[in-house]
Amino acid sequence: MDFKSIPKKYRPLPFWSWNEKLNCEETVRQVSIMDTAGIGGFFMHARGGLKTEYMGEEWFENIAAATEEGRRRGMRPWAYDENGWPSGFGNGAVNGLGVDYQQKYLRMETEPEHTETQICKCGDRYFYYEVNPFYVDTLDGKVAAEFIKCTYEPYYEKYGQKIEGFFTDEPQISRNGIPWSFVFEEEYKTRYHEDLLCCIDQLFLEHGDYKTTRIRFWKMVTDLFSKNFMKQIYDWCDERGLKLTGHLVVEENAWSQLASNGACMPHYEYFHIPGIDWLGRDIYSCLTVKQLTSAAAQLGKKSVLSETFALCGHNVSFAELKGIYEWQMVRGVNLLCQHLEGYSLRGIRKRDYPPAMYYQQPWWSEYEKFNTAMARLGMITAESEAKTEVLVIHPQTTAWVLYNCGECKGLEELALGFPVELEKLDKKHIDYHLGDETLIERHGRVEDGMFVIGNQRYSKVITEYCDVLLESTQKLLDEFVGNGGQICTVNELEDNPVIDREDITYTLRYLEDKKVHYFVNTSAERKDAEIFVSGKRLDIYSGEIYGFGGKHSFEPWGSLMLIDDGTENRMINEDEFLVFPKGKFEISGEVENCITLDCCDYYFDGELQEKNGYVLNICERANALERPVEIHQEYYINVDAVPKTLFLACENPERFVIKINGRTVEKTYCGYFRDRSFEKIDIAKYICEGKNIISFDCLFVQSDEFYENLKKAYKFESELNKLAYDMEIEAIYLVGNFSVKTPGKWTELEREAVRYQGAFVIDAPAKSISLKDIHKQGFPFFSGELTVEGDLVAERDNPTLVLDMTGVNAVRVEIDGICATVLTDDRIKLDIRKGRYKIKLTLINNLRNLLGPHHLEEGEDFSVGANKFYKEPCVWNYFNWAGDVEWNDDYCFVRFGVRR
Repeated sequence: MDFKSIPKKYRPLPFWSWNEKLNCEETVRQVSIMDTAGIGGFFMHARGGLKTEYMGEEWFENIAAATEEGRRRGMRPWAYDENGWPSGFGNGAVNGLGVDYQQKYLRMETEPEHTETQICKCGDRYFYYEVNPFYVDTLDGKVAAEFIKCTYEPYYEKYGQKIEGFFTDEPQISRNGIPWSFVFEEEYKTRYHEDLLCCIDQLFLEHGDYKTTRIRFWKMVTDLFSKNFMKQIYDWCDERGLKLTGHLVVEENAWSQLASNGACMPHYEYFHIPGIDWLGRDIYSCLTVKQLTSAAAQLGKKSVLSETFALCGHNVSFAELKGIYEWQMVRGVNLLCQHLEGYSLRGIRKRDYPPAMYYQQPWWSEYEKFNTAMARLGMITAESEAKTEVLVIHPQTTAWVLYNCGECKGLEELALGFPVELEKLDKKHIDYHLGDETLIERHGRVEDGMFVIGNQRYSKVITEYCDVLLESTQKLLDEFVGNGGQICTVNELEDNPVIDREDITYTLRYLEDKKVHYFVNTSAERKDAEIFVSGKRLDIYSGEIYGFGGKHSFEPWGSLMLIDDGTENRMINEDEFLVFPKGKFEISGEVENCITLDCCDYYFDGELQEKNGYVLNICERANALERPVEIHQEYYINVDAVPKTLFLACENPERFVIKINGRTVEKTYCGYFRDRSFEKIDIAKYICEGKNIISFDCLFVQSDEFYENLKKAYKFESELNKLAYDMEIEAIYLVGNFSVKTPGKWTELEREAVRYQGAFVIDAPAKSISLKDIHKQGFPFFSGELTVEGDLVAERDNPTLVLDMTGVNAVRVEIDGICATVLTDDRIKLDIRKGRYKIKLTLINNLRNLLGPHHLEEGEDFSVGANKFYKEPCVWNYFNWAGDVEWNDDYCFVRFGVRR
């Protein structure tokens, strides 16, 4: 394999959020910048904020433009099969066909109150179904057929195989208890020759042979979803030479996936590229990934996708992104789907589960290096094979028995305890697969003393946590043991002595005639380790191969891939001499600094609503009136030194009368800041020393259609996820060559954050800074590139420069003719002699301190959704699964600069 050349099929396929009024010229431009950033294709994803008619003429013109430009560049364009998510409702067309097509939940009551939807009486309980009119019954085959007709077929008719296929996003059975479908009674009787209604109470109550009833019911539910929804769409795509990819919902544990999917693993069979969703920065259960990659290996599917990085927040570093993804890659994932590239960040779009993974980020210029490294690892993982001997039977059947739509005694223990048991295997450095009983039923057998599932053969099987097994599974296990197979426990397996640390994750893969040893450190701590295998180290950024000396210092979130071709090539590791950038650094050139103004006095129809009120309150309070409102806003900013260049950046300036100190502003377009919707207007001539007032006036008007859509958005997520405003009121930004004085009080917080209480004052540009706490030296809201020059003293030859920075995504280093970019490691070896040198550093950060969230009581948040940006109740925090948000009017920033 040529490690330096990476075909586009291994490169990332990000979610490209079509969330704005589309324009073919802009669409083509965005395809081109994705290509230059090392991206291999894209999912054209209708999403909240979309102003072009979904699947209308203009929509398909843009699909054609993106597809043509992508194909011209060798990229892979994919369609996304829904307007928002979860997939299946066809933008309302499918569920709009009536109750037969709509999602239903099974409910129990002691008195017959819901007679119109009553199913039956069983024992002393009454049973009825509750209808969710905003989603669909994915268990009934006619529903998927209608979904295909209204969504899939129009794409195929227009584009055929010019698109790669479709992404289906979070199709689900239920997320609100036990599902119900009108097909259940006949299906249950056909399968089991019994009447479901005679034992339906056993789904809720533990009496009689309830275990058998629950196993039968949930096996039926799982099979119906698999056959009637997933397989029907998969077969349709397969017959036409198209691919299906995507992921299910709440895959995290045996409990969470139960009602939503029945069981995750069986449905992966009906993806050409099966995938998962990985949210936030927390590294939690390995179960999610191992379910996916085990099924993929057993079913012979080479490409395995992860939609990842959503909710990480704008301040997530490249090192952390790498750690989050490599934690999945070492377990078999190999195709990256970044969440999210927003066509626009205007209005609500900027709060769509950040980070923005697109051109709006200051680090976009360095993004290609990251994408290429991840694609290189993905290529090797996709083209290699893990020969796994250990099979762990998944306890989903036991979960079915324990689930009763109530307290579910024992189910939480199972859901939390089983992943802990799997982590023991990770610490022993033993690779394993999970065995789903439905997949075993479809593809399992015993052969030559091995337990076989599809393409994979296992010599050892673990059944811990499986209190109940399907008869078909137990029969195969008995046959396996009878042919000399080994049933064992995790504790009985001996450690694999490949490395002297249990907290480094490891996998062995086979690539052509080589072994690939892959080690990953998924933590913020540097870890030194001794490694007891041979091989040559792969530089994941260049594809070069270097000698390896047996010891390795894993940087925070770092990894090591050794290519073992059978030759010994061991070297002695030399001790590192560390040098640190210290002292004052001069700022080089003009810096485009910024300040966010997100509080103002505002009036409705001449009546004061709030003094110094939070700006996002305005739109939602006006929406609540459901009528046109004359809105007047007054922002205040103190200036000690008027900048030579000063711009106001705001969204939709044409909708407002803008005045500064009573003078009407000429709204001449001067380019944009960060996002194309943040339009810059030159305001330097309007600003004076002292207190300045910037006022905005508008007639705030929403359409009747919007108000209807807003009401529906409170009912179910499918409606919220496609919501688009006619008009929005957002923060404004001042941009120019200035510094921001912060004479108030700073408080240190956790997660490398600080809180500031006090005023912000525009002052003359800073000339020099210390590299520590740059945010306190005139740059609290800074989002961009900051170049500084200073001295570096090397007391020995070939020192290692330590750039242990926070709030920084990339650093360009220039010293003695050396030019390098530090992306994920916090150290760089310098090929220089002992002496004093001039060093230039360009620090590149992100959108966090510009866009927030700024006002959370907890400070910095590692699970950032739209709800974290709102002070008052509204639709965006109504579905607040992450818990209540505690507010603080002071400003939280993340630290910017070196840690020491």
